[in-house]
Amino acid sequence: MPLIRIEILEGRSLEVRRELHDRVGRLVAEVLDAPLDTVRTYITEIPVEGWGIGGVPASIARRAVIEARRRAVEAGG
Repeated sequence: MPLIRIEILEGRSLEVRRELHDRVGRLVAEVLDAPLDTVRTYITEIPVEGWGIGGVPASIARRAVIEARRRAVEAGG
């Protein structure tokens, strides 16, 4: 039973996370020639203050990207 752990910054929509589960699961099943129903995916969302890029919190280093993603989720996208 393959278990795939994925760590991402928080703020993506439920739709995007569901697509990530689907596509990663299918890819792993294909590559490993394993039944899809045996593949497990686990997504951990990390708060932007808990993720650093070059020694700077992501909330600062990626401010524009994070805000754009947040606006898209709020708009229903």
